[in-house]
Amino acid sequence: KNAQPSVNLFDLVDDIEENNNSYNTPTTNNKMPTETILPGFEDEEENVDSQDYREENHNIQNDNNYMPNNNNYVPNTQSLQYTQSQNIDFTRLFTSDKKAVAFVGTSKNGTSFLVNNLADVISQSGIKTAILDLTKNKNAYYIYTENEEELRKKAYSCIDNLRRGNPVGINVSRNLDVYTTLPGENADINDAQNIMQTLINNYSLVLLDCDFDTNIEYFRIVQEIYLVQSMDVLTMQPLTAFLRNLQSKNILRQEKLKIVINKSVKIKSVSVKRLIDGISNYNDPSMTYMKNLFDPERIAYCEVPLEIPNYIKYLDSMINCSISLNGYTKPLMMALKQLTGMVYPLINRQT
Repeated sequence: KNAQPSVNLFDLVDDIEENNNSYNTPTTNNKMPTETILPGFEDEEENVDSQDYREENHNIQNDNNYMPNNNNYVPNTQSLQYTQSQNIDFTRLFTSDKKAVAFVGTSKNGTSFLVNNLADVISQSGIKTAILDLTKNKNAYYIYTENEEELRKKAYSCIDNLRRGNPVGINVSRNLDVYTTLPGENADINDAQNIMQTLINNYSLVLLDCDFDTNIEYFRIVQEIYLVQSMDVLTMQPLTAFLRNLQSKNILRQEKLKIVINKSVKIKSVSVKRLIDGISNYNDPSMTYMKNLFDPERIAYCEVPLEIPNYIKYLDSMINCSISLNGYTKPLMMALKQLTGMVYPLINRQT
């Protein structure tokens, strides 16, 4: 193998000072405030129409598993039936330069914002990257299909193709592909093992955009789980309930967990360390039961600042269906640099 020049992931921001607080560990405090509500980067939620996208009793007349029908696409009911693989050894698939990580958080905390922009940063550095949209709302479907019929067709069939071992997603740039599908239920996407096997075999980095309805098998497969939390403490309980569910199924591991405090601002009544301490414990809503989830003193975290210009710029990106780093502030680019170093720290690589 021929040695290649090292890939510098951090050329996007010149002369940025190192943030010495990137991996500070939190201290434990006793109480959390009862109400703190902040605006910020919100995931774009779509009100999914209740009509069934998969109309029954349709004659399929092509070989691509879709057909136009009032701008919706109907599945080919004659397509192959699959048997999920149950015993794939993913430890052998994850080589020294391959990673798969999941991002998950309560709605409105900006999980998709982080995944989309992080993918842009890393792919521009020459790392072959894939986004797998596992959210119920399928935000990536609306963003990356750009309201174009051909891209909608590709989105409709790309999950089925992954199950077959065929990585044909929506190509965003030279090193970035997106895999999504129509909003709503999709049984194919639950075939986590076949889907992840195909992605890991064909990409250096796989970013999973998840919510609390995502099949838990994905969280078992990935190497790291990034918990996305804002300063809004009212969104914390659903996250801890989700973690408690993973813990009960023996999936939750301290070494897999990292935290991203998104939309971070200075608040007198709650610090970042105090917030992380609160995430580390599950409290039953009736306050009759409490369970420790992880050691807050041993978890790595980073902060992504809340800045109104960035919020406006991202909203504009949603309208134009185009994710771009151009126009973001220097503090945000510094935060993305930090997060890049956590997600994909492989700077010197060989081909």
